[in-house]
Amino acid sequence: MLSMNTWSVSAAGTRTIHFFNGKRDKKMKSLIEQVDKLAVSSGFSGVVSLSKHGKSLYERAFGLADRKNDVRNSLSTQFGIASGTKFITALGIGKLIDRNMLTLETQIGEIFDRDLGYVDSTATIRNLLTHTSGIFDYLDEEIVPDENDFFTGIPWYRLETPSDYLPLFEGQKPKFKPDERASYSNGGYVFLGVLIEFLTHKLYRDFISEEILKPSGMDNSGFYPFNDLPEKAAYGYIEKDGKFLANIYNLPIRGGGDGGMYSTVRDIAGLWEGFFSGKILSEKLLGQYITPAVILWEKIDYGLGLYIKPIGGRKFHYLVGCDAGVGFRAGYDTVNKLCITIMSNHTDGGNDIWDLFIKNIDTWYL
Repeated sequence: MLSMNTWSVSAAGTRTIHFFNGKRDKKMKSLIEQVDKLAVSSGFSGVVSLSKHGKSLYERAFGLADRKNDVRNSLSTQFGIASGTKFITALGIGKLIDRNMLTLETQIGEIFDRDLGYVDSTATIRNLLTHTSGIFDYLDEEIVPDENDFFTGIPWYRLETPSDYLPLFEGQKPKFKPDERASYSNGGYVFLGVLIEFLTHKLYRDFISEEILKPSGMDNSGFYPFNDLPEKAAYGYIEKDGKFLANIYNLPIRGGGDGGMYSTVRDIAGLWEGFFSGKILSEKLLGQYITPAVILWEKIDYGLGLYIKPIGGRKFHYLVGCDAGVGFRAGYDTVNKLCITIMSNHTDGGNDIWDLFIKNIDTWYL
């Protein structure tokens, strides 16, 4: 017998739960209780959302978007997504490829009429997208001891768009030759943002807004400066000496090619839908984006701008973002259209909740 129950809780946040089959209610409720308990015990601040075939199964907001003014997080709160932005940048490059302005095999030397020094002229767009270009990395996570307490030679408040980073690259040398190996590269994605600006003669954020966000219905997403955040944007917080401090001095004032966009859980769901339904890229290019190209980190496959991993025998595509005062994970199963999104305004927030969801992934397929 078909049943639907909706629960709303306001004391610790906003929760919406939909159960569509009575026989699985017991397992679902048990897992939801575990998620709620873990979120509260860990001090999670952010939003957790899970949907299937476009229907919400569970959504809940926890904690504060603005600690000083006691503003609570809600399902419409805009959170930073850190390196989840790399996927957005990859889609922007895809737009240029579909317009025949580039190909995946276009070499840097074909775009610029001089040797840039910090990247091999034979490195391709594919190399940049798959972290195999060897380009100089201004934030090399293989050698930076704590990327959450990192500063560049340019003040954060002067970094508003990818091209602003170029002085950090000048005079530097590549890390290795193209295709020699894979090494996660923030610098590579900043440079992809530079390419977007160079080839379109537009600011990176304007191009992304026009070509990716608007077509995907992501009306509550964008690249907002720390000194002019929208009313519904959450401040990111770092815990230090028992106090929570805003992250405004730990990151660029505005996001760019490698990170820093703001979004909502519902916009992220719309992004997956737009991507896999072919609203953003051509069918041919989409197939290449979701095909494993290299292995990163702990033997995890990486396509063009996104991770690919079997979870519970099912193929998941997912994004990860971790910055000072930011935690973000979003996964999507194309077969069942299962979408899991966790957004937090605390450093690495929600990782334990993500692990709990993944450990119990079969519960959502009953």
